[in-house]
Amino acid sequence: MTDAKTAYIPGVCNINHDEIAYRRKAGRLGLAIFIVVFGFLALTDLSRYYRIILFLPALLAAFGYLQARNKFCVGYAAAGQQNAAEGSKKAVSINDKAALVADKRKARQINVQAFAVAMVVNVIAVILPHI
Repeated sequence: MTDAKTAYIPGVCNINHDEIAYRRKAGRLGLAIFIVVFGFLALTDLSRYYRIILFLPALLAAFGYLQARNKFCVGYAAAGQQNAAEGSKKAVSINDKAALVADKRKARQINVQAFAVAMVVNVIAVILPHI
């Protein structure tokens, strides 16, 4: 599985540094959207329940940061691919069944973590009072 050209480790790492940076940017984007929308909603007289829409940017932020931290793309895992070779711009297919199973297990783990983080953050955002 692992050779001098790739850093792919099934269930551990399936993306390179460029891919990690991209996911970190997605996390920052989700966080920025969350902050802006939360600020707007907190300053208005709209019902706090409108803040439920904050789940989506919270989820984007959680997915981005968790994938960057874990050096692992859940989309690639779902597609049976990896792009861990440094400098590579294109994902390659994974043919090893054990590697696919390990990747799908890791992807489920990140999915659960991201949904849990987004849910907790969203509940807190909803119960906070107006400013």
